[in-house]
Amino acid sequence: MKFQRQFINLQTLIKKLQILVKLDISILYRGIAIGFLAACPIGAVAILCTQKTIQKGFFQGFLMGLGSAFGDFFYAIVTGFSLSFISDFLVNHRVILGILGSILMLYLGWGIFMKNPVKQWKENKKADNVKSKRKILGDFVASFGLTISNPLTIIVFGGLFTASGAISKETPPLETSFLLLGVILGAIAWWALLAFVVNIFRNKIGPRHIMWINKITGLCVMIFGISVMITVIFFNDKL
Repeated sequence: MKFQRQFINLQTLIKKLQILVKLDISILYRGIAIGFLAACPIGAVAILCTQKTIQKGFFQGFLMGLGSAFGDFFYAIVTGFSLSFISDFLVNHRVILGILGSILMLYLGWGIFMKNPVKQWKENKKADNVKSKRKILGDFVASFGLTISNPLTIIVFGGLFTASGAISKETPPLETSFLLLGVILGAIAWWALLAFVVNIFRNKIGPRHIMWINKITGLCVMIFGISVMITVIFFNDKL
């Protein structure tokens, strides 16, 4: 009886290996391309990522983008596995989510606009590890929340998946999982690249420039928030 169970387990393992051998690895590369393209458009998170990198360095800026990458990953899972009960809920409540997202953008934008970045930079040097960890987690959660507050991202991924021909109703779950793995890797690659490029020029920026960058960043994020609120309230039928 024990031998029979071991034989069945061996057969199952062989079948799984056969599936892996037949798996088209190019689907992973297509997923990376999709994730990179979905993360690329310049929005509130990209502006915040740039500002955080200039003010606090590569790691802080990258983590701001990482929250957005996981937000994109969430929507990619919903789209990839056709989780209609989640997508329907998010799309049906897009007005509420859009308003919440715009309020969050207004709050973040106003906070950045009013802060003195030079004074904050000095405070960051004196801050203990616990406070800095809380700020890092707060940045991650904020960017994740901004991304999640836009349910129309589902449509973006739906269009990218269809255009690439990477997924269909007949696509096996394992291939879909590899595609989604590629999506998160592609999104992470974009935010790492953005933070890296901005960080190169960071040392050339003085305190006065940082002050202006903060003001412009705060204004841009608030403008994004206002535009989102106007769109979801007055142009909801056209979305």
